[in-house]
Amino acid sequence: MADSAEERVMQNLKTIEEWALQGMSQKEMAELLGIGESTFRKIKKQNVALLAVLKQCANTRKKIMEEQVKSVEVSLFQRAKGYDRIEKVPIKVKEEYYNKDGKKCSIERVELVEKVIHIPADVQAAKFVLTNKAKKEWLENPHKVENDREVLKLRKKEVEAKEW
Repeated sequence: MADSAEERVMQNLKTIEEWALQGMSQKEMAELLGIGESTFRKIKKQNVALLAVLKQCANTRKKIMEEQVKSVEVSLFQRAKGYDRIEKVPIKVKEEYYNKDGKKCSIERVELVEKVIHIPADVQAAKFVLTNKAKKEWLENPHKVENDREVLKLRKKEVEAKEW
């Protein structure tokens, strides 16, 4: 039985790689292969090829996730400080000319013109960036920890006074 399960895994190694890159769990993979999760784990421990594929996929997914997080961080930072964006805006252009009879004629057409649009800084994004990247300088309440300690001391004294 184990041989047929291992054969099934080896025959579907490329599919398993695709599933792993999609983030599918080993339990889900085992179900789709029609084998038990424990059997799949056992095969993974014994089969170097399967283990290598799963490790490579895990590393690839980790790298992709890191790149995505970095991209969002860059976007958040840009939004926090504001930026300029170039947009193509349609405008009407009117051309006047004289035809061969000397009559004044005009023609209108639409052209796309680049326009710089300023996106102002977002206060919430700036606050989020600063409270996460410069924690010591941008605490919501810098004296909160100290105040909480004082309140705790007072409560302990109050409890002790009630016990006597």
